[in-house]
Amino acid sequence: MKVTGANIDELTQKAELEFHDEATTRFADMNRLLDQIAETGASDELVSELLGHAHNLRITGSSFGFPVITLIAQRLEAYLNDLTQWSDNTQRDVQEFADIVGEMLERKSQPDDEEIAKLVRALPNQVSRTFSPGDVEIRNVEILLITPARSVAKILAKQIMACGFRVNAVQDPIEGLTTAMRLRPDMVITSQVMKGLNGVDLIRALKAMEGTEKIPCAVLTSQELDAAAFSRLPDGSQVLRAGGNFADDFAKVITQLGLG
Repeated sequence: MKVTGANIDELTQKAELEFHDEATTRFADMNRLLDQIAETGASDELVSELLGHAHNLRITGSSFGFPVITLIAQRLEAYLNDLTQWSDNTQRDVQEFADIVGEMLERKSQPDDEEIAKLVRALPNQVSRTFSPGDVEIRNVEILLITPARSVAKILAKQIMACGFRVNAVQDPIEGLTTAMRLRPDMVITSQVMKGLNGVDLIRALKAMEGTEKIPCAVLTSQELDAAAFSRLPDGSQVLRAGGNFADDFAKVITQLGLG
């Protein structure tokens, strides 16, 4: 069969319909799991099934023309990964995630990037659940954290949330790049050492694009500062030291940026 533009369009449309059907089935199953949790309690098995649905939707959404589904699922996956105990608040939060997935699947056309950013940033987050207003001032500031090490992400996210900021952590630098383009966070922090794209190159890419050029960026390193590598950083970019120095470095940077 000769491949033509019409053939490609037909195949693309078919793939999108198949994803839509699969995502609708997963949406229904998520609601079933939430109903079961409400009746019997949150077992590890039930929460793991919810996490599996979120992971699958995150991986496949953008590939089939539903980037908003990917971003919602990314937030849900992070929310569940950071969960320590299921509560009534958790039940309401996860139900809200599921309901928004359902709303997006019912739409005839997908939202634009501006609407996606507004919608996703309004999703439930662990900052308001982890800290009360008496503990820390909850700010409407979102930090995109890009690091391949999940353990490092959890440690840094906890320190960032202690400042009252929302944290969106992703492991893959390319996913981090597209997330920054769509969600326009208030700041991007990226590890220097990553597969495929190092931190300096990622920041250079963000600064080269009109939609993300004004986002403050910082590169995270656990090694001694490499003057040669970091000399390629765009003007205004920051360097943060991992480990015991991170909290102090981060506090200085957010003060300089006026985020604190």
